Amino acid sequence: MAIHHSVSEGAVACGRIGSNLTSTHDSTKVSCKLCLRTLERSASEPVRKSPSLAELRAAAKSAKHAKAIAEHATPTPTPSISPRAEWHQRLVQLPGRNRLPRGAARQVYI
Repeated sequence: MAIHHSVSEGAVACGRIGSNLTSTHDSTKVSCKLCLRTLERSASEPVRKSPSLAELRAAAKSAKHAKAIAEHATPTPTPSISPRAEWHQRLVQLPGRNRLPRGAARQVYI
């Protein structure tokens, strides 16, 4: 009769179910080949230092979603003046007399 590795109460590492299974927490006493393979596999799993591509994509998607929620939460300020008046104000602030649009009248200095 094989001795299984006990993962938790009533469950063994190889997945067998039964009330008459002999199990232990000590890995040196395990004789079930499937339980031994499970123990070896869990011990030899490499530690990933960098996130997988799927994890990176999920993080980017959640960040994009959070940004979209933040944009919808804060109302955008409405301009108090029309775009035409804003453009005219910009032109007035430019130095010199050679600024466009010149208007319908002839311009003396260009």
